[in-house]
Amino acid sequence: MADNEAPVSWMTLEKGTRVLSSDDEEVGAVADVVADTQKDIFSGITISSGLFSADRFAPAELVSEMSSDAVILTITSAEAESLEVYGA
Repeated sequence: MADNEAPVSWMTLEKGTRVLSSDDEEVGAVADVVADTQKDIFSGITISSGLFSADRFAPAELVSEMSSDAVILTITSAEAESLEVYGA
């Protein structure tokens, strides 16, 4: 995350925010935030990587940082390609 990028809460994370891998590759965009708002539990995000590909699920433990500019994962772009399809 750039020095001028303030971290954001999962509650304010917007759909369409870029998702970057640990090797600084853009792997998609936030399609949805998966959480239980009543219990304040963040489960993870779904990642959309294109018009014809299924959204993938990145659990909270794979999310390293969140800002208004990007979500950074703790895994490489190759590992991100292997994430499970959400809702499958």
